[in-house]
Amino acid sequence: MTITETIPPQFPSLPQWPGEPEPVDTTASAFLVVAIGAAPRTADVAGEWVQAAEAVAPTRLVCLDAMTDEQDCARMQHALSEVRTGVRIIIVGGQFDVLTALTMARAAGAIPAELTGFVVHTDDAPIFCAQCRGTFRVAAGPGDEIDCPGCARTLEIHGHFASALGSYLASDARAREI
Repeated sequence: MTITETIPPQFPSLPQWPGEPEPVDTTASAFLVVAIGAAPRTADVAGEWVQAAEAVAPTRLVCLDAMTDEQDCARMQHALSEVRTGVRIIIVGGQFDVLTALTMARAAGAIPAELTGFVVHTDDAPIFCAQCRGTFRVAAGPGDEIDCPGCARTLEIHGHFASALGSYLASDARAREI
């Protein structure tokens, strides 16, 4: 799926990614800009956001490699522990990293009005396996079948996104045959 595609109506829970990043919310009292990954577009968007945010309020930039790295996840948690009411948390990177970071921010108490995400590519996605209950990074999306990295079952990735888990739901693709 390309970033600018519209989600079919049968999949209303799937995230929709705009082709261009949203402008910085100038009503914020502070900003946490999070850039994840090495994609050139990630650095460009983060730089534009930082420049606009610094003109309005105190701004912190956190650059991470990947949300699969324990040290990067700890750095993200630390950055989130330091934000206060009125902050805008704006995250840019690949789909897996952005969805994972947004989930961490929600778990830390951020509300939807404080969160913005911009995805530079949809090459990977977080899936939640209903069988082994693990969350994994995969190079697939809704409608695809993959082997679960946790339990090795063949999974169907469903057109359902659970924002509380930050993942697409996946379940045993062969369960109907049993």
